Order: sequence, then C-alpha cells, then structure tokens
Amino acid sequence: MSNTKRFRLTKASKILIVVLVIALIGGGVFAGLKSGFVTSKHFNITTDEDGNVINTDKSDDKTINLSLDEWIGWKPIIDANGGLSTKENSIYDKLGIKVNISIINDATQSSNAIISKKLDAAGYTINRTAFLSEKFKTAGIDVIMPYITNFSNGGDGIIAKSGITSVTDLVNAKIGVPEFSEAHSLVVWFVNQSDLSDADKQKIINNLIMFSTPDDAAKAFFAGQIDVAATWEPYLTQAKNMSDAHILFSTASSSSLIMDGILFNNDFAKKYPDVVTAFIDGALQAADLYEKDMTTIKSVMPMFSTASNQDVKDNCASAKLTTYADNLKLFNGTAKTIYNDMCKVWTSIGENVNTGLIDTLFDDTYIQKLSSKYDSNDYTSTDSKPVVNESNQNDVINAKALLTKSTSVDFIANTAKFLDSGDATSKLDEFIEIAKVLDGSIIQIEGNIASDNDDEDGINLSKNRAETVKQYFVLNGISADRIVTVGNGGTKPVAPNDSETNMQKNRRTDISFKIIEE
Repeated sequence: MSNTKRFRLTKASKILIVVLVIALIGGGVFAGLKSGFVTSKHFNITTDEDGNVINTDKSDDKTINLSLDEWIGWKPIIDANGGLSTKENSIYDKLGIKVNISIINDATQSSNAIISKKLDAAGYTINRTAFLSEKFKTAGIDVIMPYITNFSNGGDGIIAKSGITSVTDLVNAKIGVPEFSEAHSLVVWFVNQSDLSDADKQKIINNLIMFSTPDDAAKAFFAGQIDVAATWEPYLTQAKNMSDAHILFSTASSSSLIMDGILFNNDFAKKYPDVVTAFIDGALQAADLYEKDMTTIKSVMPMFSTASNQDVKDNCASAKLTTYADNLKLFNGTAKTIYNDMCKVWTSIGENVNTGLIDTLFDDTYIQKLSSKYDSNDYTSTDSKPVVNESNQNDVINAKALLTKSTSVDFIANTAKFLDSGDATSKLDEFIEIAKVLDGSIIQIEGNIASDNDDEDGINLSKNRAETVKQYFVLNGISADRIVTVGNGGTKPVAPNDSETNMQKNRRTDISFKIIEE
C-alpha cells in the first residue's frame, strides 16, 4: 500500500503555486516542490514515530471518532460539528451526538486507525475505498459507506499537450500520475473503457510515470518533461490558459467518477445506528452553510487558514454536495458502478482488491430513516451541460472523440429493428453505464450497414439504426439532447463484405463520447 496523500489544492493557494511553478520552470528545475500545505492536525489522537494512531478520547457511546483530509467537500461535517470537537449548540450537539474529528491527509494512517478500531470512520473517495478494500478484508474489518457527501466538480482531471485529444493518443505519450491517487485512477479508467487493444492498454499502464504528488506531475508537464499529467487544481486552469496545452478531461464532465463518502466500521454502525443516522442528518442540515460560513473550516484546516472568505467560497465549486435524494439514487446505481470500475482499475495495475465488498458497501439503511425529513426528489442541480442542437451539430460530429467504443448489433435485414433484442441490449448496457458516468459528454452514435451501398437508401437505413440505439439510450435515462446520430451507410467498413462473418463485423454501431471544451 502507498503512503500517497489525497490532497487537492485550493484556489486559495493557486497564485502561490503558479508563481512557484513558473519560477522553477524558468530556472530549469523540476524536482523538489512538495505541497507545503500538506499537514496533519490532530484532535484527541496522537501518533507514534511511525505515524500510527495510538490513543483516542471517546467520552461516550454517542461519540464518533472520525478522520478527514483537507478537502472542501467535508465542510458540512466540520460546520455541523462547529469545529474539530463538537461545539455547544452546534447542529451535532443539538442532535445529541459528539464527533471527534482529526485532519489526517495520509490514507495509510487513517486506514490503520480504522483497523485498530481507534477510529470509527474516515472520509475517502470511492476510488480510494476500492484501493483499500483488500486491506480491510485481510484485517477482518467490515466497512460500509452509508453516506456519500459530494462529487468532485472539475477539481480533478487530465492535462495534455494540445496535440493529444483522445485516449488513443495516449499510447505513445509520456504520462505522469501521482501514484495510487484519484488522478491515477482517472487515467487507467479511461484506458480500460476504450477500444484500444489489450496490448496497447497494457503498454499505457506499464509506462505510466509515477510521482509522489500532483504538484510533481504538473511541474514535469509544464517543464516539458512529460506529455500528459493526471492532477488537480490549480494546474487544470493553468493548462487551460496555455496555448500549447489543454484539459483533456476534468470531473466537470462527470459528476460521479470521483465521489467522496464517509466509511464506517460496520461493527460501530450496527451497534449505534441512531448515531450514524444523526451524523448524516447533521451534515445534510449543514449544507446550508456551505457557501455562507467560512470561519469554522478556516480555523481547523491548515490549507484554508490564510485564505480569504471569497477564496474558500470559490473553492466550494470544486465539490458539489449531495442531497438525501442523490444518496438514494447513487446507492442503487452509479456508486456501485464506480466501485466496480475502480476495482478493475486497481486490478489492472496489479493491486489486490475486494470485489465482493460492492454487495454490502453502500448501505442506505441509515439514511432511509431520514425519509420524513428530506425530499426524495431533491436532486443536486448540475451546471449547464453541452447539448446537441442545430447550431453546433456539425461541429460536434466533426470533433475528435475523447473515447470511442464499438459494438456489433444485429438488425433484421433491411430494417432498423434489433434481430435479437436481448443480445443487443446486453451489449448496449455497458455503454449506458459509461454515458451515465460521463454525464457531461456528448454521445455520437454512428450506424453502419453490411453493404457497399452508399446511396440515399443505405444512408437512411444506417441513420435509422443509429436512431434505434439512441431510443434505447433515452429509455434508460440518457437525455436525448446529449445524443447525435449519424448514418454512414456502407462507407466505413472494418472488413470486406465477402462473407457473412465479415458482413456481421460491418453491421455495427460506433459510439463515441465527446467532451466539448469551453
């Protein structure tokens, strides 16, 4: 396991870091800039010389010992508590519980403390939870995530040289990632989802250049030493503002690839279910303070201590808080998809994970108890997403896709009806899941026919077949505004039409996911 710290830099630190990066590049220096903001501040937890938690102060059975790292998405929990210890008349105090919070940026330290039962809970991404899953299993610790707190909203992503515009372009690129981080998992996820050959996928994964921090990966990119960097803010914005670089992808185009939640020791949750429910209730209540009260978080998280109130408020945009309704929806769908995908990510780079945890990890038992207090239809509002319309349709069609996948769907001869609806839908469901994860992408569906016929009838037939696939996407919750269909006729064969086997290869649907840059 790695000691890599999950640490996302804030807009409050943006100016300082950009100045430092520019200075280092100007001097031809690459190594050495570690994040000066990564610190640990402990409340009621002390550590030995190896960083292991050795004691806690638990006043009663209604006390949760919790660790969080320095991430803005935890702010409602801090606000509900009134600080690191439960303040009198705070939301948690009024709900009758106490929360002892420790700021610990090291996932190894916090996970060890959960295993030793010196912590009852810790804040992790689903990506990180998948990475740690086997560690908990080996230690005999049963964990659950009863509450997902926020989505990363553009704070994490992949930056690249301007000539690199798709996953395909990564095959021969020099790619830097902070090892075992959320950013690392983003790169591998895209590689795994693509139409690249197994050999090319493995080539990319094997050739990834590992860095200790996102700072180091970004510095290497801006110094011209690598072609691509998986990192987070403020480096995404910096790349966006450069003429020879751009954001290949950010979580602004996906509300679920990186989600944060609170991981509980299940023994504690089962023993004190009302405490866990009250904890979730308090955080949901404190969501109203997210962009209003900046005092509390500035007083307890070192990275925010010198930031202006406006800087902290601006930083809140990096994480969108989830609602009660969001949690119920996520538990029954996307959260499990992301966990499963992240297990595949870590497995593909040689890590052991507990895939079986997916069946029990997302437990809505506790939040369901709040059904009388919260609206089950109150979903998190999303920023305006790109849609296909008459004015941009041609530009969308001509744009290079970030991610392309193909599948052969059989149709009844000379019709746009599935030959075998069961077979077709089983193939398309994989694409539906990707579309839900990349909810800020445009989906291009191209129909093809097993014929050399490129006249109007052939074009219309292939277009109608693409429309059939589109209808299936829409029926499964994908907005029609995100989808553009194209009929290629027989102009894009992948094999000669000289046998039934080859014709089947050409009777296919190509599905592309396109990110429309601002």
